[in-house]
Amino acid sequence: MGLRDILLLALSAMAVPIGFFLPWFGVLAWTWIGLMNPHRLTWAIRDWPIAQWVAISTLLGLLLTQDRKRIPLSFETMLLGLLVVYFTITTIAAWSPAAAWPQWEKVMKIYLFTFVTTMLIFRRERIRLLMLVVVFSLGFYGVKGGVFSILTGGQYRVWGPPDSFIADNTALGLALCMNLPLALVAARQETNKWVRWALYTVFWLSIPAILFTYSRGAFLGLLAVLTPIMWRYKGRFLVLLLIGGLALYTAENLVPDKWVERQETTLNYEQDHSAMQRMQAWGVATNIALDRPLFGAGFNFVYGIDNSQWLSYANFVDEWAHVSRAAHSIYFEVLGEHGIIAFALFCALLFGTFWRLRRLAKQAYTAETAWIGGYARGVQLALIPYMTAGAFLSLAYFDLFYYLIALSAILHREHADATAAAVAKSDALLSATELEAQTPRAMPARSADYGSHRSCSPPYNPRLRD
Repeated sequence: MGLRDILLLALSAMAVPIGFFLPWFGVLAWTWIGLMNPHRLTWAIRDWPIAQWVAISTLLGLLLTQDRKRIPLSFETMLLGLLVVYFTITTIAAWSPAAAWPQWEKVMKIYLFTFVTTMLIFRRERIRLLMLVVVFSLGFYGVKGGVFSILTGGQYRVWGPPDSFIADNTALGLALCMNLPLALVAARQETNKWVRWALYTVFWLSIPAILFTYSRGAFLGLLAVLTPIMWRYKGRFLVLLLIGGLALYTAENLVPDKWVERQETTLNYEQDHSAMQRMQAWGVATNIALDRPLFGAGFNFVYGIDNSQWLSYANFVDEWAHVSRAAHSIYFEVLGEHGIIAFALFCALLFGTFWRLRRLAKQAYTAETAWIGGYARGVQLALIPYMTAGAFLSLAYFDLFYYLIALSAILHREHADATAAAVAKSDALLSATELEAQTPRAMPARSADYGSHRSCSPPYNPRLRD
């Protein structure tokens, strides 16, 4: 067992008991393991159920602790609850139950901890720590991949940890795109200068890492997320000019020709078999949803049926497109697997959360709630690459997306609590002012001779003598 294995095993051994006594810390440990997948970078313990150990201790601690809140009855949590119910129904009616139920179990674990996160993460410091764990878990691969790409001149693709959500280069590129605004907003909120500079390092080095995943979808996601980021930046025009000049210089002198050729296939998609195979898969998902609008085909149906059944729903078949394949789109993935109703719920969750965060960022403008608005803006911007690049990737059940859903529900609750506290404080001050106004004023102090006989007797008036 190597040193890396021993170190990770020691950290896991500490996280399990701490998660029992401090369940909110268990949420942070689960997030770290789920996003970074550090055990996948080892040899001896790469297949150990480390996340399961932390999850069990955290759930046991949740049952015993009083340091928790109820699940917020918000737009996000109610839609997520509906998806839990509906996904269960579509799994019962799935084409291939043997392929559907293991995926259902995996997705339900993610949904469960989304709800648990809303119960245990509250107040500014815990939200800050959760944000830092998310950013640095993914930022590890951004910094590592960025440095590697710069040193090798971008000759090789950047990959994620094996056997994880972000193992593929396209999935890692999307995750890093989503991480960019989170890193930037966390840096602006951070008071520790070393942590702040570490966050800025994650932001800038993740950009070349994204580019050299060679993922066309990630490149589109990068453009989609950098545009609003730079537009809101104080020195945006100067920054855009500098970045534009740096991009031109890099493209002319450093970027390999194969990277340019890879991106050019986005414009000539008709000549690219990979792009056309995606369109074939989208057509299959659409036709299945039209044939089974209420239930779809169920989780992972593509791995539980034969090619002929899958191709019977295809709009075209060719010599290079004659086998079944995944949907390669978060939208068509849900549509084909669960039908039209689930697709509508998923889109409502995605786009509704985006607009609610946008509104929250505008509403949280007071000194007490400005930090909420800052985090809300970062989470909102993180959804943009998921909406765009996710259209080309099968990541509808990506755990990072559901962490953003949890953060949205948490931030809305924090804002509601802060608003209620401000109203209560204002009412208390108003009541005190009204009470002071209704209280009779005290009599003025008496003079030194006010009580003497002369001062108490009426003044002498000779006209009233008789």
